[in-house]
Amino acid sequence: MSKITLFHIDDHLLFSQGVSSLLKGAPHFEWLGEANDPESGKTQVIQIQPDIVLLDYFLPGKNGIELGKEISGFSPRSKLVLLTMEKNHTIIQQAKEAGFYGFIPKSAERDVLLNTLLNVAAGEKIFPQTKVQDIEENPGLSKFKQLSKREKEIALMVVQGFTSVEIAEKLFLSLLTVNTHRRNLIQKLGFKNVAQLSAFLNQIYKY
Repeated sequence: MSKITLFHIDDHLLFSQGVSSLLKGAPHFEWLGEANDPESGKTQVIQIQPDIVLLDYFLPGKNGIELGKEISGFSPRSKLVLLTMEKNHTIIQQAKEAGFYGFIPKSAERDVLLNTLLNVAAGEKIFPQTKVQDIEENPGLSKFKQLSKREKEIALMVVQGFTSVEIAEKLFLSLLTVNTHRRNLIQKLGFKNVAQLSAFLNQIYKY
């Protein structure tokens, strides 16, 4: 039986090396390599056509779901799995809609990681259940849906505790642009300050 080939794209080198160590010693899997930036990762995936591609959500210049869509156009046989800290229903739903086969939180234990990858390789789609009822009943949701893609991305990073400087570095934006987006978020959603915005976003992105 041929082994399941894997490739990992994550800009956190130490984490990627840790995943590599876990999977290299596991039966059924063959580790083909890792990349720390989106373009290098996409190029390598196109060349080697792995069975499964693991992607982080936050990557330099674009998120893992956007990158996954690009990869699927060149390597349709590769099954995409989001391996990330960003555990919220919005990202999980986006991954499903983009054709991903699974979602694994970075906090998952080794057995969960291995079993999920085995099931994905067999053609199953593995996603956690999310609690969306509170979100659907939230009157601010209609306003949130009207935000631009970039505004939603920055909103998520605000919830995760990133500062404006960190957001600017991560998304390759100027600090002025990030601060403008943050002000726009407050105005568009009808809040008076960052505290109200943060409370609302925590409701939107919670499980």
